Amino acid sequence: MQQSQLQVFDVFRGISNFLTIKDILNLQTVSKQMKENVQLTLKALLASIGFNNPNTTTPYNIIFRTIFGRETYFWSFDESIKPFKRRHILGIPVKSMQIGLTYTGILTNQNRLYICQSNEYQEFINQKPNFIIKLQVKQYSTTSKGKFIYLKENGDLNIVFENLEEYLIAKNVDFFETSYYQLVAIFSNPQKIPQLPSEQTRAILYQLQDLTPQNCDQVQKYKQIILPDDENIIQIAIGSNAIYYLSKTQKVYQSDTKNEQVIDQIIKTIQQNYFDKKSIISIYSGLNYFLALGRENIKSIKEWTNEELQAWLSKIGFSDYVNIVKYNEFTGLEFSKEAVHQEFQKNALGLINAELQIKLSTEITRAMEVQYKDYQLFGWGKNDFGQLAVPLSNNVQYTKVSLPNLEEDDEIIQIECGWKNVAILTHSGKLYLTENQQKQLKREKDIQQQPQQLQDEGGKKRKKSRQDQKDYKEQQKDPEQQQQQQSKYWSDISKIFIKSNDKREYKHYYVNLSKDYLVVICSIFDKKIIQNYFPEMLEQKELQKKFKPTLQVIDRILWDIKFNKEDFIVGYEDRFLGIMEVPFTDFINSQVKSHRVQYFKQNGKIVWDRSRRLDLL
Repeated sequence: MQQSQLQVFDVFRGISNFLTIKDILNLQTVSKQMKENVQLTLKALLASIGFNNPNTTTPYNIIFRTIFGRETYFWSFDESIKPFKRRHILGIPVKSMQIGLTYTGILTNQNRLYICQSNEYQEFINQKPNFIIKLQVKQYSTTSKGKFIYLKENGDLNIVFENLEEYLIAKNVDFFETSYYQLVAIFSNPQKIPQLPSEQTRAILYQLQDLTPQNCDQVQKYKQIILPDDENIIQIAIGSNAIYYLSKTQKVYQSDTKNEQVIDQIIKTIQQNYFDKKSIISIYSGLNYFLALGRENIKSIKEWTNEELQAWLSKIGFSDYVNIVKYNEFTGLEFSKEAVHQEFQKNALGLINAELQIKLSTEITRAMEVQYKDYQLFGWGKNDFGQLAVPLSNNVQYTKVSLPNLEEDDEIIQIECGWKNVAILTHSGKLYLTENQQKQLKREKDIQQQPQQLQDEGGKKRKKSRQDQKDYKEQQKDPEQQQQQQSKYWSDISKIFIKSNDKREYKHYYVNLSKDYLVVICSIFDKKIIQNYFPEMLEQKELQKKFKPTLQVIDRILWDIKFNKEDFIVGYEDRFLGIMEVPFTDFINSQVKSHRVQYFKQNGKIVWDRSRRLDLL
């Protein structure tokens, strides 16, 4: 491309999506116009994360590096290596990172994959490794020794060896999962694989053990997995002797690969009935163990029977109207459609009290929202290091295991299974790690304060082991007690990398467990620096902290005596007409769902705004 074309901002902005920040900054020296383009590009990047019109003449490249930076922290399970961190690994935002036995992979927000030798990355902490770069990468894995595997956005699944030879395993792959010796690929549509006899293959098992560039295409490397008919597989977990599959209907299937012969090219799957009605939403695998996370939906009022509707009315204080509902044989669907209207409340139910009419409408709106029960975690396999959060065992059968005590309304966004630990990351940025016999991650001051009795390697350890087994048996009898015992097996390590005098706000958004390292990627919010550049953003950030859900705002307006309901206007999004405004009193009696509400106005001023997370109430 000609330099004159590159100097046109629209052209430059498009090309900048494929450049690192360092590459963009280097272009500032080309010409005056190019320098201006660089500053405008960085300004647009800052605006994309909500930072507009800085109150400073500082160049955007300096602001960008100060604010948009994320830090990656490393904790080694080898006590001889101190924790260390990298800032701006690539000069651009990082989405995920994996440290494998041979390769380290880093995936950016622009879906560019950077690969280097793991020993090179770990040894030269202050130097930039020699990266191999792959573009438009959807998924990758550095698990297998001596090779790395990546899936492109077009569905091509490739494997790269240490000599950088590359082999195309399959096309039209939807997603894949790997263990140290095997790979499972699920196709977006049934495929014809040349190495397999079937014309319609939905999934394959590819053998990675003893794989070389010379034997990649051998028939023995490919096996066909027979998936259940009419089931859409959304997740895979691979262990050393079994494969588990999770379907969209929340069913779990298993393939036993322990005794599979190389000459047998067909692998069958069977359903695991243990997980029926447990509402499994995710499955995970470590070296020789598995986890399954379940969370049951609470049925919406629209799905309730007449009996369930009666019980609900009694629970919320409307027991006087239960017989009317019973006599008319209302279902939840019928009742939710009609009972939000004042005419129905007066004529069909005999409900004339205005406050009770509003309360009933509010409760119906709340009952129509999707709600969930508490998480449940199930584990099985080897627990020789305590990774399953239960007492040590070489063979744990399917069992419910403990979870950390999550904060109210917090969501689990990632579970990472390592060689000897399990990590849980939540939406609020909390990070939990299983304690194990290999090494307990604690702050230095906590380690120094450990009592001397923990150094006893004899009778006390055996006594503790016997007590663990006793506790485990009691927990199986009483599931609630198991949840109370979670502190024995989980540690909150959210602040393990943060110095006590560091006042910045850290939020973890990705975690990876390798054989030797715990890797955590954090975003950092520094009030002092941002206040210098964006004072208005800091004010908005403080307001965002107390941002209330829609239903809480509705309840506040309904029941807080200092508010007049007639002063409020509700702005909601209609799927056909866009943003619509209605008086609050009319909104309460409507069937508009709360997740469609975009803002509330009080006397013409916006006091709650979903998009800006503004909450002045």
